[in-house]
Amino acid sequence: MTSNRIFLAAGGTGGHIIPALAICVGLQEKGYNCEFLSDKRGKILLQQLAPEQKITKIASASPVSGSALKRAGALLQLLFGVGQSIAHIIRWRPLCVIGFGGYPSAPPIISANLFRIPSLLHEQNARIGRANLFLANQVKTLLLSWQHSTPLPAKTPIKVTGLPVRNAFFEIPDYRKKTEFTEEKPCHLLIIGGSLGAEIFARLIPNVISTLPLATRKNLYVTQQVRSEQQAQLEAHYNDLSITHNCAAFFTHMADEMSKADIIISRAGAASVSEIAAAGRASIFIPFPFALDDHQTANARSLTSENAAILLPQPEAEATPEILSNTLLRLMNNPQECKIMADKARSLANKNALNDIIEAITDCHKPSNGRVK
Repeated sequence: MTSNRIFLAAGGTGGHIIPALAICVGLQEKGYNCEFLSDKRGKILLQQLAPEQKITKIASASPVSGSALKRAGALLQLLFGVGQSIAHIIRWRPLCVIGFGGYPSAPPIISANLFRIPSLLHEQNARIGRANLFLANQVKTLLLSWQHSTPLPAKTPIKVTGLPVRNAFFEIPDYRKKTEFTEEKPCHLLIIGGSLGAEIFARLIPNVISTLPLATRKNLYVTQQVRSEQQAQLEAHYNDLSITHNCAAFFTHMADEMSKADIIISRAGAASVSEIAAAGRASIFIPFPFALDDHQTANARSLTSENAAILLPQPEAEATPEILSNTLLRLMNNPQECKIMADKARSLANKNALNDIIEAITDCHKPSNGRVK
């Protein structure tokens, strides 16, 4: 007999676990009994974020990288993970299984397919991950966060739902253009770089700001996320430049910081891009260049291809900081451009992403209507 239990299978990084957690909470509010399946990293992370949630550790590894011996070992781990998942499915007989990418999602999805239990996948990035591409032909629907995601599987039904973002970002008032930036009404520049802060930003941004005209620097207020070990040196740089600043390793209320911002400089993780779009702010994305399959650049292009943000590759920013300096100066001299980008970004955000994903999950027993885009 099928229960109201739902399995959420996710890789062990925040990019997979955090969206899965948001969906889990939404499902629980509707009365579903949810359980996570992940690897050791995922279990540790989830216990930190939400210790009240149920989680079972599943064996997994990536079979596509490393030596032949390492790949063979990874396949054995995945097979063991399938055995664990089969035992778990036999015991609990879930309503459905949702995968969120990463190889820990593979054993539960494969096992669900063996038992003809409905399954779905959700992809956070605009560049569809290898695990999700591998699993796509086994699921009922692939849910996408971005309209122009690639590469698409050939036959799997597609639904664009967006990525869940906290309501606090959508509740930020629409951006109000300033006629000009002055010392009394400065340009608030927010620099964020992932959960730990981007190491390069602590070196690059002060050098970029130092090239701005003195009169422009007086009209600037910098809020920057920085790694703890870099904070003292970064603040010294800004003091030398007479830049008003607020530097911290972590901002508890990121929506509040975005609300105050006129321009945001950020990495391009899926969550960051989605939050900036929801907040409706002008942004300059400098994607992490070593991300798997360069998925951060693909995420950034979801906005930049619509003229809703600016993309600057890190190699160019490092080699020629003047490019970033000139871009920043252009935006500060043309507040109307900030307004246009902010409004366009917000128009691309999907406020109903969480509800759309939950609806797809709860409708998973209905016959498929074919490919949707």
